[in-house]
Amino acid sequence: MTTGSLITLVAAVLAFIASVIAASVTLYNARFRRFARERWWERRVDAYTKIIDALSSLVYYYEEHYEAESQRQGLSAEYKQELQEHWRKGYAEVKRATAVGSFLISPEAAAALEKMWRDKGKDVHPDDWFAVMESDYKAASDALKAFVAAAKRDLKGP
Repeated sequence: MTTGSLITLVAAVLAFIASVIAASVTLYNARFRRFARERWWERRVDAYTKIIDALSSLVYYYEEHYEAESQRQGLSAEYKQELQEHWRKGYAEVKRATAVGSFLISPEAAAALEKMWRDKGKDVHPDDWFAVMESDYKAASDALKAFVAAAKRDLKGP
């Protein structure tokens, strides 16, 4: 075998090895990108789920107080404490989600949360507890509906 043939053979083998390495790296990068996309989608689903749970807790709190007040029924101290815990957890989570804004959720979903905070207690005298409760209930209920609709549109799949 001549030196020229040997050099050509070595160059061909090196080119083949380089193409195999390049194909392997490309395949790895594609799998990594897909994994990252799926992981990001999972984080968004988790964020939407937590916020929907929190909004549901707020709606439950307002609804129970509103119904008890409208039917002129009192709530037991234990039940009030349980409702207060629902409100505390829901309020904190929705506040946190509103502060983070559209990092993990869509701008439309973030806008639904911001609208809830603007509408709470709007055009209601602060001393009218029943009217405040009714206003807060409506704001939270509307926000929950709008947020769920935004989540459905945003989370069509990875």
